[in-house]
Amino acid sequence: MRKLLVFLIFLLVLVVAADRGLHYALEREIANRAAQQYEMATEPEVTIGGFPFLTQVAAGSYDEVHIVTGALTVNEVQLERVDATLRDVRAPVGELLSNPSITAGSVDARVMLPYSELQKRLPEGIVIETDNGAPRITGDLAVSGFSVPVQSDIEVAVDGDTVNVTPTNVQVGESQIDISAVVTERLTFSLQLPQLPFDVRVTGVEALPNGVELSGEGTDVPLAGVAQ
Repeated sequence: MRKLLVFLIFLLVLVVAADRGLHYALEREIANRAAQQYEMATEPEVTIGGFPFLTQVAAGSYDEVHIVTGALTVNEVQLERVDATLRDVRAPVGELLSNPSITAGSVDARVMLPYSELQKRLPEGIVIETDNGAPRITGDLAVSGFSVPVQSDIEVAVDGDTVNVTPTNVQVGESQIDISAVVTERLTFSLQLPQLPFDVRVTGVEALPNGVELSGEGTDVPLAGVAQ
């Protein structure tokens, strides 16, 4: 009986070791394939969820895969991070090392757009800073040959694949004429978003201390082996 117990414990240790080893290998493989699919400079962090893991491997279907990228540039638009949770991921283990076609049934994601990317669309001399965690536009704006100090709060909205930025509570320094309407117009702009990684469609936006966070979702998401 004791020998049988020792054998069962040893077998369990082998199964757990194999499970962890295969878990790690598949996470690395999905990270590599996703980086290639979306032309990322560095591989993202990948965590495969769900339990038990070996039964998911046998079925070639994973309940949940969490992917976090580093900074990346998509069609000249800088993104600070993409944090995506993909569900119903189909990745037959027999195809991963040959001709993989990895897809996910759905995705929920958060995409961080840094204020430095928005600032590129503002006139020279104007910057975006944060005041008590809230973004503000400040600087000296050239108007009719004069440099006028201006500042304002920011209102951010999204319309499809376009981020719209509108100044609010605009404050203008001393001027002989009322130029608030001109300043508001100069500080209002839009940013056309590129096709985001994991084919995320933006559904919401929030201005945070470190940037604009875009929330989105998608279905039938390609992770590898699918033409973009």
